[in-house]
Amino acid sequence: MDTVTQMLFGATVAQVGFRGRLGRRAIAAGAAIALIPDLDVAAGWIGGEFATWLYHRGITHSIFFGPILGPLLGWLLWRWDRRRFPTEGEAQGTARRRAWIYLAILALLTHPLIDVFTSYGTQLLAPFSRMRFAINAMPIIDPIYSLALAAALVVGIGMRRRPRLAQDAAAAALLFISAYTLMGWAINAELEAAARREFPEATRVTAYPTLFQPWYRRIVAETPESVLVGYRSVLVDRPVDWLSFAKTDDPRIETVARTPEARLFDWFSMNNLYWQVADQPDGGAVVEAMDTRYGMPGGDLGFWGIRARLDAAGQPAGPIETFTRRPPANASSVRDLWAGIVGG
Repeated sequence: MDTVTQMLFGATVAQVGFRGRLGRRAIAAGAAIALIPDLDVAAGWIGGEFATWLYHRGITHSIFFGPILGPLLGWLLWRWDRRRFPTEGEAQGTARRRAWIYLAILALLTHPLIDVFTSYGTQLLAPFSRMRFAINAMPIIDPIYSLALAAALVVGIGMRRRPRLAQDAAAAALLFISAYTLMGWAINAELEAAARREFPEATRVTAYPTLFQPWYRRIVAETPESVLVGYRSVLVDRPVDWLSFAKTDDPRIETVARTPEARLFDWFSMNNLYWQVADQPDGGAVVEAMDTRYGMPGGDLGFWGIRARLDAAGQPAGPIETFTRRPPANASSVRDLWAGIVGG
């Protein structure tokens, strides 16, 4: 999920488990530690979009990352924190060291835990497996989710002398977002089942969360002949207005699909690509593949993709490029989103 929510979640977990033992500084530590896995985005700053697809949500998002890095990070935090307790006995010092280590491990684990409930794909078993895991329950950004955590942290920071109340507030927030996430997961399952009933010939049906809320979903149904895209809200009882994109059986697609860049993109998209070919006046062609997981009503089939130019002989005429087709973020798009959620 977004950076702010990752920090809020790490801080809330720290508040529940370690506020009483380590004080309010545990909250700040949990927030900072929870951010560490996303340092892998630096690969994209150096290598571009392909590097981002390859490395983001990789090894730093593995379930093994926290147990390996956490003990060292927790020990360093304990060494730093020990300056506040120079006369602390051996037993007390050991207990605090153990608390810092557990805090670091759990805060690192919070990051892949909530990321896996989004559609992007998270390599939970890296480096032993490159498999991407994704549960299409929550959008990348959800204000309700984030505000619930933020409210608990306000209590935790303000209740200087009442750590138990701070812990209870954080526990309540974690219970709420757990139920909220399960609700999003259930909504996805409900809308997928409805689409399968509508298209019994579909070989795959997947619903995806859209921006800022869990009730309005993008649904992609793939049949042998086409890819259908529609949007539906569980708050509005109306039929889905489906858009159909015919599949193309063109050998030039296979030429591009065999390239390392296209194989990487197919892996990143979790095999959710739509291919199309546009003939050019010089006898060549432009072959594009789009990731169908993300999109908004009124937009294209997806937000991003790859493009290859082929010559008249059907061979690559240059490097494969990435492109984006995100709709403009303006008042009109917000109104359209709201209308889709509540009807209008």
